[in-house]
Amino acid sequence: MNLTKSKIQKSVSLNIVNFPETYEEILNESEIMGIMLGDGYLGPYYARLKVINKDFIENFSNLIQNTYKIEAPIIKRDYYECYVTDKLLRKRFKELLPNKSIPKFILNGDTNIKARFIRGFSDSEGCVDCTHNRRQIVITQLNVEILRILQKFLLDIGIQSTLIIKKIGCPQIIISLLENLQKYHDLIGFSIGYKQKKLEEAIAYLRKYKAHNKEKYWQVLRYWIFSEKSLRSSAKEFDMNWETFRSWIYGMKMPCQIKKDIEVGWVPKDYEELRENYTFLPKLTSND
Repeated sequence: MNLTKSKIQKSVSLNIVNFPETYEEILNESEIMGIMLGDGYLGPYYARLKVINKDFIENFSNLIQNTYKIEAPIIKRDYYECYVTDKLLRKRFKELLPNKSIPKFILNGDTNIKARFIRGFSDSEGCVDCTHNRRQIVITQLNVEILRILQKFLLDIGIQSTLIIKKIGCPQIIISLLENLQKYHDLIGFSIGYKQKKLEEAIAYLRKYKAHNKEKYWQVLRYWIFSEKSLRSSAKEFDMNWETFRSWIYGMKMPCQIKKDIEVGWVPKDYEELRENYTFLPKLTSND
């Protein structure tokens, strides 16, 4: 889309708003709702997105046009601005977003619908933190209830996250570790180019420096139950430092990913059998 300063970019528009009927249109609306709950503004006369990123505003404009079949003008001033003035569409937005809460069709939707909502919300409120040795996605929002629901959406998709609430500063959701970042990249992603690139760079960094994958940890525990070899000989079987092998066997060291898996009950099917031999493994707690 060619943008010139202060010039509204027109698109082909129909006189009647098209409300989503197809699955693709519903997915688009899910992403639109995420954007509106983040950086969007819903006033009495128009809905608006005002941002710095050109690719973000163009994605929003295209979503509006492809979903509702109406024009979504973009203005270039100090920021990029996209306005929706149609009365029927503004009314629909107000009905879907009462009190700036997540729409019911998203709450009751499948994982694809939730993923598209997260994408829109994260384009607005998320960033990729690559400070020092950190490689993580940070989603910030004053409304803690929205973050709690977002965390549940992520878990439904298969992505672990941590909700941080401090006395000073905004509440945050933190998504870290290679497995979670890879799933986020594959199943959600960002429409903002530089954020997507930073995420890919973070994944490449973690893949390069990852010491042990979690499946290897469980393989070591299973192996030692039946092995009659020494610690040093067994460690060679796994191409591991024997002291690391020993620390896994006697519970002195547990990789960060394993701890997070156990906290939410993501463990192998034979976990209880392993616990009989390795008493340092904690009991699984109910999430109810």
